[in-house]
Amino acid sequence: MLNRKNKPYLEEQHIISNERNFLICSSCFWCASYLNNMHSSVEVCPSCKNDKVESMPLSVDETYKFDYGAGRGVELEFRRTR
Repeated sequence: MLNRKNKPYLEEQHIISNERNFLICSSCFWCASYLNNMHSSVEVCPSCKNDKVESMPLSVDETYKFDYGAGRGVELEFRRTR
């Protein structure tokens, strides 16, 4: 199988990134975990098409919990796993 650069796909699999980012749109509060830091990050929100997507790096031992309620709005909780 060949990729876009006509190189065997398996040759590129040795590149693994431990970097993770938490993405959030400041307009509609769409959010996601971004695990592929070898390519450019998400710049336009896929939900509302706004260009105000913010990226926060997460350490390897950090997790987050996302919750949304009509009364309190968006709640984010970040914590260490170790």
